[in-house]
Amino acid sequence: MKYKRQFIFNVTLALFFSALSLQCVLSQGVKRIELPLSGNAAYQTVPLGEQGVLLISKPDKGTFNVQKFDANLDRIWSIDGPIESNLDYISSSFDGKAVFLLFSKYRSSLYQIVKVNIGPGFVETFMINTLDRFEITDFKTLGYSVFMAGMVRNEPVLIYTQLTNAQTKVLPSAIKGSNAIQTVEVDTAHHLVNVSFAVKKGRQTRIVARSYEETGELYTQVSVDPEDDYSLLSGRMQVLNDSVRIVIGTYGYRKMQSSNNAASQGLYISKIVHDETVFTRYHSFTDFKNFFNFMNERQQEKIERRIRKKKESGDDLKLNYRLLVHDIVPKENNFLLVAEVFYPEYRYQNPGMLGGMGYGGIMSYPFGMGLYNPYLWNPMYGGRGYNQQVFDGFTYTHAVIAGVDQNGKLVWDNSINFDHVKSMELREKIKIQTFKNGNSKLVYSHNGAIRSKIIKGNQVVDSDRVIPNGTNVEGDKVRKTSTDDIDYWYGNFYLAWGEQKIVNAAGDPQTRGRRNVFYLNKIAF
Repeated sequence: MKYKRQFIFNVTLALFFSALSLQCVLSQGVKRIELPLSGNAAYQTVPLGEQGVLLISKPDKGTFNVQKFDANLDRIWSIDGPIESNLDYISSSFDGKAVFLLFSKYRSSLYQIVKVNIGPGFVETFMINTLDRFEITDFKTLGYSVFMAGMVRNEPVLIYTQLTNAQTKVLPSAIKGSNAIQTVEVDTAHHLVNVSFAVKKGRQTRIVARSYEETGELYTQVSVDPEDDYSLLSGRMQVLNDSVRIVIGTYGYRKMQSSNNAASQGLYISKIVHDETVFTRYHSFTDFKNFFNFMNERQQEKIERRIRKKKESGDDLKLNYRLLVHDIVPKENNFLLVAEVFYPEYRYQNPGMLGGMGYGGIMSYPFGMGLYNPYLWNPMYGGRGYNQQVFDGFTYTHAVIAGVDQNGKLVWDNSINFDHVKSMELREKIKIQTFKNGNSKLVYSHNGAIRSKIIKGNQVVDSDRVIPNGTNVEGDKVRKTSTDDIDYWYGNFYLAWGEQKIVNAAGDPQTRGRRNVFYLNKIAF
């Protein structure tokens, strides 16, 4: 009996350490692959969920390459294709079924679009002509329909192309007042493309949102007008069903807005049913309990005193933030609002060294030119940098997460701090995953590591955790991480990727030395 109890204890202990070991392995990475980088080699990554991931590269000026890896990061196929007239890679769009690649030149009217059929692995190529001096800000696809937004001589333009018959037309975008196209998003659930316009009159801005069908026909339009003292600075629409639309975005005080500054005061949510606005709720960041957690303790105490003093006199402390708002996340009977706080940085440079800024900045993409960013280039958001100033990237300070009920009222809020995350391209850095127990997991990447936080409402379930994005090779030391990113992939898996410089002085002779790599890392949480 004594030996039996000892045997059970040993087995239990072994199972415990085995589970602990497995948990450590799963929290740090399931599988990592590396591709050598040499010369001008670079990759763009397109996660496909359970279908795997695509890697896009340009081996030379006249060729593109697409590789597909499955969900286990095993390479399935690789395809090379020609590019006309040394065009640059601009962007990609994934509608859930196929990936479309966009190639063009700076301010060119000629575009090459490559449809990548991700299952069997073959491509279709299309050439289209748009407008002279077209500066593209958005590229989205739905089936064989292409929607491209941009500007021509500072005027907003929305272009629709049906690739099957090469028919291109400019969709009507005339709205009374100075306007700009802010966002173009694909709604795969309802098979729609949602476009948001910011319409400016004086210092006040309203949001007009339109949904288009795959045929380019207008499906619905809603307009959200601000209260007299406010100005709506951004907005994005989501269609919940045939009759209900939700518009969310940022707002600010009308008197705080100027020709070169958009000062956000808080978040708003508007519900429209059958073209009638049911409500528009405004939530000032001064009413949030955790918005200022990114500050140190002394700074928080100072701003909280100023907020209390203003509210006691019946006023509100005026704020000046820029936010990148995510799509709204339905959660049980409520909604989850997520927004990232950022600011653009500039540096001075010799005018003779400026050169062409390309699409959104010289350094915005590992290759190609990328898209113009409306937050940077749109004249309603501060315009371009002058006086020898060169755009030097976006710095993220923190992200705010808020729960609102069906009536748009604020239920709770939380936040996560970014450790000086900087990016040449403004896009969503934080990924959020919700669970049935009410928890929400927040994940982002920075300096080659994965950072996460688990919250439940305004409570913190698991404090900020840093998980090294290691190479799993003995003796490896990551000397530099040039670019890194992470995206929720599928199930409980995330996909991390980027460029690293690695040295190994003590490992196996085959791994010893220096290497520059592009990595893909499958991580389980």
